[in-house]
Amino acid sequence: MDSEAFYQRMQEIAAREPAERQRLMTQLHALVLEEYCAAVGAITAEQAGRRLPEGRTLGQVVGHIGAWDRYLILAAGEMLAGVEWPSIMTLEGYVEADGKRRCYGNVDEFNACQAELHADWPWPSLQSMTLQMAETVCALFTQPGLLTAETLERTRPYVWRLPGDVRLTMPAGWYLWGIALEHEGVEHATDLGI
Repeated sequence: MDSEAFYQRMQEIAAREPAERQRLMTQLHALVLEEYCAAVGAITAEQAGRRLPEGRTLGQVVGHIGAWDRYLILAAGEMLAGVEWPSIMTLEGYVEADGKRRCYGNVDEFNACQAELHADWPWPSLQSMTLQMAETVCALFTQPGLLTAETLERTRPYVWRLPGDVRLTMPAGWYLWGIALEHEGVEHATDLGI
């Protein structure tokens, strides 16, 4: 998805009433998920091993996206339980697949940890995990009765800084949904060939 169009659309969606915002975000999530899953599903083991200019392999970038989706799933569980400020907002409470709990000082620390963790994963396992995480995030945010507009509205306000010095103030739940879409649909689109 074109990044300029994405951010413009997010600004338009954020200005809507919660029920309409949820309907529009659900539509957008369906589009992003379809493109993202098609791109990740088409990556071969050879392509996954290709080193990108930033230093990570394509497989590590895909694993990184899957790890952030895992964090969003954990945050969704917290919001479903009534938490107003999910742990992801302070980079606490991450749970690895083996059950280890971790906290991070900053985003770069999280990303470096995940790159190291995923460096040795076989591509089919990494690909499968990442697709499962993306589909689960989508289900949690879009299926009726789960993360409802009311649930997302009950989270604390957060200022999302978009490119061009645009700031959207919204409840953290909406922000988290927005960054899920940004991460899968825009941030790594070039790497994934979207």
